[in-house]
Amino acid sequence: MVLQLEHVTKFYTYDKNKQIIINDFTVKFPKIGMVAIIGKSGSGKSTLLNLIAGIEKPCSGKVLIDGYELDYRQISEYQSNYISYVYQFYNLVESLTVQENIVLLAKIKGKSFSLDKLYQFSDKLEITSLLKKFPRELSGGQKQRVSLVRAFLCNTPILLADEPTGALNDQMANEVMKLLKWYSKKHLVIIISHNFNLVSKYTKMIIDLDSRQNIYDFHHAIDYHKYFFNITKKVSSLNFYLKRQIIYQRNKIIMMLCSQIFAVCTFVLLISGINGGWEYLKSNFNSDPLKEIIEISKKDYDQIFFSDEQISGLKKDKLINRLSYKLDFNLGSFKNDKEIYLTSYQVYKSNNIDFVEGSYPDYENEIMINQDAFKKYNIKVNDKLDFIIDKQKFSLTICAIINDNVNNGINVYIDSNYLDKNLQEKIISKASVIVKSKNYQQLVKKYDQDYFVINLHNEYFNSYRTLIDMAIMVAICFLIISFGISLILISIILKTILIERKKDVCLMLSNGLLLNKAKRLFAKEAALIGMIIGIIAMLISQFLLMIIDIFKISDLIFKIPDLFILPKLFLSKYDLYFVMILIYIGACFLVGIITSFQISKMDMSVLLKED
Repeated sequence: MVLQLEHVTKFYTYDKNKQIIINDFTVKFPKIGMVAIIGKSGSGKSTLLNLIAGIEKPCSGKVLIDGYELDYRQISEYQSNYISYVYQFYNLVESLTVQENIVLLAKIKGKSFSLDKLYQFSDKLEITSLLKKFPRELSGGQKQRVSLVRAFLCNTPILLADEPTGALNDQMANEVMKLLKWYSKKHLVIIISHNFNLVSKYTKMIIDLDSRQNIYDFHHAIDYHKYFFNITKKVSSLNFYLKRQIIYQRNKIIMMLCSQIFAVCTFVLLISGINGGWEYLKSNFNSDPLKEIIEISKKDYDQIFFSDEQISGLKKDKLINRLSYKLDFNLGSFKNDKEIYLTSYQVYKSNNIDFVEGSYPDYENEIMINQDAFKKYNIKVNDKLDFIIDKQKFSLTICAIINDNVNNGINVYIDSNYLDKNLQEKIISKASVIVKSKNYQQLVKKYDQDYFVINLHNEYFNSYRTLIDMAIMVAICFLIISFGISLILISIILKTILIERKKDVCLMLSNGLLLNKAKRLFAKEAALIGMIIGIIAMLISQFLLMIIDIFKISDLIFKIPDLFILPKLFLSKYDLYFVMILIYIGACFLVGIITSFQISKMDMSVLLKED
C-alpha cells in the first residue's frame, strides 16, 4: 500500500479573498512507518490530514492510493478500508459507553475483532476500568486514550493522529508514542504534533510545513498491492447504537409522548364512543316494534283510497307477510281518570319487541304501552284505558310495557287483530295500509312509482346513521389536525436531535459509513421513536378504557352501559391500536427521512475540528 499526494493545492475563499493553506505539495509516504507533520498553528497540518483522510478535496492536484487517484464519489470505501483517525477533540459519542465507542467504528468499517484484542489495547493504555463508563465521566487524557484504542481496533493500513499526546502528561505521552511506534511496524502512522522534541525521538520522517520544502519522498518502491477496489466489507449491525441513542434521547421522547397522549386518548375515546354508541343504537333498533312495520299510501290524490283489487294485489305479494288498513286513533281520545295523550302505532307480532313487563296481546282490546307512558301516567299492566270516539267508549286493557328506545314519545302499540271490530270500523282509514315485511328496500323499488312506502324504523336508522357518519368525520378531522400538529412538533424535535448529533454523524461518515446508510439509520431511529410513542400512547388509551369500564363511568354519565367499545377493523377490536402504531412508525420514518437530508449539508472538516 502506497499513499501519495501529487502537486496538491488547497485554498479557502472568503468573500473575494483567497487564502492558500497548502500550495503545490507533493509527498510519497512509506508503506509502513511513522511520519510526523509539524508546523505552527495555521500552517495547514489539520488540513493536510483531512486531505489524506478524504474529508476534504484538494483544489488541484491528486491524492493517490496504490497508484489510483481517489474517487470522491466512492470515498467511503477508501475511508472504511484504509483510514483510522485519532481526532484532536476525541469525537466520542456521548450516548455510548467507552467500550461501545471503541467498537463503533470497527463495526462501521466491517472489521472483525475480538474482545481479547480490545482488552489488550485497553490494558496498555490503562482504560480497562473505564469501559463501562460514558465519555462525560472521563478526563481529556482518558478520552484521548479511548480514541487511540478505537483507532487501533480498526486495524486499517493508515492511522491518522491529530495531536495524539496533546492532552497527556509526559509519561503517558511517551507511552502513547511507543504504542504508535509499535503500531507503525505494520501500518502507516501519520501524526500531527506541536512537540518536535517528542516526535523526533520516535521518527526521522518529518514534514515541516513551516519550511519552504513542498516535496517529500519517504519511499521509492512502486510494488503496489492494488487491492483497494476489490475490498468489499459489510457494515456490522449498529442496533446497539440505536438502542443507546433511544435511551440517551429519552427526555425528548417523553416530551413527544406527552404531546401525543391527549390527542391519541381523545381520538380513541371519540372512535370507541362513536362505535359503542352505534352498537347501542343497533341493539335498540333490533328491539324496535316498528322494525318490520311499513305504511303504504297512494300517490294518486284524486283516488286516495285503495280499491279491493289493489288490496288483493298487495296481499298476494310474497314480499308482504301481513296487511291491514291503518287505524286512525287521532279521531278519538284516550282516558283513564283523566284525558291522556298517546301516540298510537299499529304492530304485528314479532321477535323485535323488548318486553319490560307483560306479554303480547292474547285477547280482544289488549294493547301495549312504552316505558315513557308508564312513567308519565303511572299506567301499569292490567290497568284499563278508555278510548272515546263519537261519545262511544271502548275499554282497552294494558297487557304489556315495552322498550322502544328508538321511537321516542309516549306511545301505545296496537295489533288490529286484537281490536274490537266496531272500534275498527269507526277509526279505519282506507287511504293507507299497514303491512309487515322484512323487505323494505325491495318494496320501495317495486311500488315507488304508484305508492308512498314509509318505514319509520328505516327513517330513524338513516337519521342516526347520518349523525354517526358526521361524528366519524369530526373524529377524523380532529385526528388529521392534531396529527398534523404532532408531526410538526416531532419534526422539530428530530431536527434538534440531528443537530445535537451532527459531530457523531460526521464521525461515522468520515470512517466509511455511506451517506444513504446514515440517512436510513436516522430514519430507522425515528421509526423506533414513533413505535415507542405509539405503543405507550395506545397502552395509556387502553388503560383509560379499562378504568371507564371498571367504574361504569359511561353508565353514570350517559346512562348507556358499555358505551366505549373499540371497533373491529380486521381481526379484533385491538386492530385500531395496531393501525395507529403503524401510522406513527410510518409518519416518524417519513419525517426522519426528510430530516436526514440535512446530513448531506454537514461540513465534516469543520464539525470534526470543533471542541
